[in-house]
Amino acid sequence: MKNTSSGVHTFAFFQRMREEEYFDLRSHFNEFKVKTNELNDRPLKDKNGRITGWEYTYKKRKGIRWLLLTTNADSKFTIYGIMVIITPKVLIENNYIAVMQFADLNVVEDMFNREAERISPLIRKFGSCSMNRSDPGLTLDLKELGIPCSPEQMIKLIKRGDIPKHFKERKVYDDNDKSHRKKADKHSFYLESNSVVINYYWKYPKQTIKHPNYANRENSRNVIRLEVQCKYPKLYSIAKTSKDNSKYVKYADGMPDEVIWNMINYGIKNPSIPLDVILSDDISDDVIRSYYNKIIRQGDYFTLEGARWMVKAHYFRQEKEERLLFALEYINECRGIANAKAKLFGDDLHDFKRSLRDLDDIFVNPVTIPREWGINHIQNPLKAYYLSTIEVPILFCNEVLFERLLAEYLA
Repeated sequence: MKNTSSGVHTFAFFQRMREEEYFDLRSHFNEFKVKTNELNDRPLKDKNGRITGWEYTYKKRKGIRWLLLTTNADSKFTIYGIMVIITPKVLIENNYIAVMQFADLNVVEDMFNREAERISPLIRKFGSCSMNRSDPGLTLDLKELGIPCSPEQMIKLIKRGDIPKHFKERKVYDDNDKSHRKKADKHSFYLESNSVVINYYWKYPKQTIKHPNYANRENSRNVIRLEVQCKYPKLYSIAKTSKDNSKYVKYADGMPDEVIWNMINYGIKNPSIPLDVILSDDISDDVIRSYYNKIIRQGDYFTLEGARWMVKAHYFRQEKEERLLFALEYINECRGIANAKAKLFGDDLHDFKRSLRDLDDIFVNPVTIPREWGINHIQNPLKAYYLSTIEVPILFCNEVLFERLLAEYLA
């Protein structure tokens, strides 16, 4: 498929430096900027307007941003370094829709190292620094996947999903709203916590006239992007049990003394969050799937009548059937899982969460399709993606039952 893909959208790493190295590197960037005329630069400022660093970007987009940063840890101590932010598919092929698979990493490594060598010998090789950000992403082209709703409709369904514990939906002031209230973006479901940012959005309206890919904007007409931006604490938690598997982690055994001394002298350490561990397809898939199932859930979408029919077709005991039907109707009434959950407490909340898990087990999404759309069934987008990647699906017993009931319902 042309647009649909799963992998990593953006990642970043930080190289800490000594003070004199930092200012030498700043000179190297300025010399490169004058010599090649390839870069733009702008100062980075703190909330008091004080310059704390510089950002260098390419006039012709290359998928790399360079941020020279200073951070005051306290009144007597300053951290110096360079943060590198890479959008790998833009770097490789100027593609603003697809995301990177692990198979692309060697190409990214080679391109980065060659570009860094052009600028300064002070920039370390790819993989030698610890990551501080990774954005696993799933790009879904609804038309490619045969999903029968518009991107606007899909976003409305997604925004009626759940909000996990410790997350809040981002809202900003709308200049066009006379009430001066904060509002959520109608084209995205943007959730924030201290260690993770989740952004599920329709890509087409995000590409304004200033976007570098605006001329190809129509390619994103049916694209929904599901991104999970993992910050340092989340990445550290993921990497701590598997970082020894990284090819970038070096051990002193067998190293020449000169190499060991050079690492000590320049403060070079093994990355605590290695690039190849975090950017592996398995890690990216696990992160995407985990948050998708928490927010959007695992089932297919039905109308309220269709969801009720699917529940009743399982002939559960009366107590369970009534509990699941109540959950469906209450979520429909409250216009979403998070809204419904926020109004329940104690045993009622416990039963509600239990009902969500039970609906997952029978592949019925608790969010239902508005009747006026005229659509009876929408396949779960994540399931549609996985099915598009395999030739012959292997179905478990509950999936076989679901497919049989679905065929009966649609008939």
